[in-house]
Amino acid sequence: MILPATTPASSVAPANALSPPVQGKSRPVLLTGEVIAKDSQIIFVPPSNSSPVVLSNFVAEGSKVNKGDLVLRIETPNNASIEQLEIGMQQTKAKTDSELAKLEVAALEAEKNLLTAKAALAKSLVDAALPKAQISALDFDKYQAEKERSERDQQVKQLAFDDANTSISRKKSDADLELKKQEININYLKTQLTRSEVRASQDGYVVHGYSNWRNERLEEGSSAFPGNNAGQVIGSGQMEVRAWALEADRIYLKEGQTLSLKFDALPGSEILASIANISNAPEEHSIWGYGRYFRIDIKLPAQHNFKLVPGMSVMIEPMQAPRKSNDRATTKAQDLTIEGEIQSRVITPIGPPSIPYIWQYTLAQMAPEGSIVKAGDMLATFQAAEVANKLASQKSQLNEKLRALEKFKLEQTEAEKAADLAVAEAQSNAEKAARKATMPKELIRRVDYDKLVIEKSLNNELAALSQKLRTAQTRARKAEKTGLDTEITMLQGKIDSLLKGQKAMTVTASKPGMMIYKSNFEGEKFTAGSQIWMGLSIASVADPDKLFVLAKVPEAQSSTIKIGQNARITIPGANTTVSARVTGLGNVFHSKSTSQPIIVRDIELEFEQMPKGLKPGAAVQAILSGAGAESAMAGAIKK
Repeated sequence: MILPATTPASSVAPANALSPPVQGKSRPVLLTGEVIAKDSQIIFVPPSNSSPVVLSNFVAEGSKVNKGDLVLRIETPNNASIEQLEIGMQQTKAKTDSELAKLEVAALEAEKNLLTAKAALAKSLVDAALPKAQISALDFDKYQAEKERSERDQQVKQLAFDDANTSISRKKSDADLELKKQEININYLKTQLTRSEVRASQDGYVVHGYSNWRNERLEEGSSAFPGNNAGQVIGSGQMEVRAWALEADRIYLKEGQTLSLKFDALPGSEILASIANISNAPEEHSIWGYGRYFRIDIKLPAQHNFKLVPGMSVMIEPMQAPRKSNDRATTKAQDLTIEGEIQSRVITPIGPPSIPYIWQYTLAQMAPEGSIVKAGDMLATFQAAEVANKLASQKSQLNEKLRALEKFKLEQTEAEKAADLAVAEAQSNAEKAARKATMPKELIRRVDYDKLVIEKSLNNELAALSQKLRTAQTRARKAEKTGLDTEITMLQGKIDSLLKGQKAMTVTASKPGMMIYKSNFEGEKFTAGSQIWMGLSIASVADPDKLFVLAKVPEAQSSTIKIGQNARITIPGANTTVSARVTGLGNVFHSKSTSQPIIVRDIELEFEQMPKGLKPGAAVQAILSGAGAESAMAGAIKK
């Protein structure tokens, strides 16, 4: 960000800051701003439960994208979590089915007891209906007592039956709530997974941002923090200028006011523009000091001859009257020396694996820095004691569930045989009761005949109930087995994930290259014994056959650089100088680093002939020929 220029110390704000300045008496106001893309989309690093995160599927810089195209995705453990939750949901359903089936079995048993109690009451009513005069007083009292006992027993059995049905309803309601809760969690994680990727909201081309931590451009595989600016999607290329004005300078500015704009990257250039909008309230910017600033949006003229790039610094001065732009100063052709670094176009990042719920690792060993590795060579080894502990625990639980499943299968066979015997016995009892009830009514006592009819009805109902009971018991056993199978599947999935992560803790090279170390938060390079957070890149493997020089040219000198410009690269370590040429210019201007906030532009240089012995990361000096300075300046003012 460009720091606003301070107003001259000799200029003092009016006593009444709200009153307009006296006509004809105004102090000079000097503002600074930067060029921004009018219709750009900022690419923010998506939110995550862990930090930092690894950038994946990051579209290459300068690539053309269409609206809806995937621009960036971060690695997230939500995929594994969703799978575990879905398996857990199946387990809950199986457990619910098992518990409901058991409750239904209990309800059928309660219904069976209720039918038996009703039959007993019906029999006792038959005996209790006998006249007292026809039987002994002892039998009469016994029948009356049996009637009262049967009535009480039926009431108890009726309450038990009602409670059993109430338990089924309550269990269904609780299960629905639990399943809904798990479904909400799954949908939330799916939403988080969707939010872990960024898609283009407009057509344009992608420009990568810079890491404030490592002072390097963010690329595929880089580590970044959620919410950071990873880059932009530049749309139609329309530019405008944004500036910031101190509160004390606000009264000297108004919408529509004519301004003179001068660009540091284009020496001698000037554009007349006007203020399009001034924010209604000032904002604090603690990095600039204790002042508060109004945002000034400046509309550029529709036709201007300057090729503007986002991030360019602009000096802004209100004009009292329209005046012609100054003639562009001619740039004297002279050599320009800048600092650069050898980099590779093919880089493979190295970091710890993403194992669910394992956040910190210990770096056990790492291949020597600068060493040449072949495909399959060990690059780094990570350790995490928690992985081994979790793996042992999960395996123990899995073995326990497997033994429980084997035991259940044996018990299931016995239970099926017992259920079949119970059904056969109930049907046999129903057939016996039916035969007894077919005896001629005239040959037996009326009391005994009525009891046989009651027994026939009871056994028929019990026979039908035994079929339902067997079906419910079969469903309960099936649901219980499904629950065990689901638990085993879940545990096996966790074990597979841990084994995969354990294997991935030894990182091997997928292709030949050179080992390049990275630095930690304190600026020190990672070494054996370092504590590494998940998502942190500790090193990279660079292809030594695809090297180039990445240099940063100060904004004021950037106008002298053009594609194809000749250069000489001095390699201090080898004490050699080789020829090169400029092959690429950065799409934006940016701060050099957090400690050096000067505005620079990246340039890429290719070697005319690749020298031997170069190592990525080595510092070099680039001496750019001044022969193309004037033509570069001329090209900078053309679109």
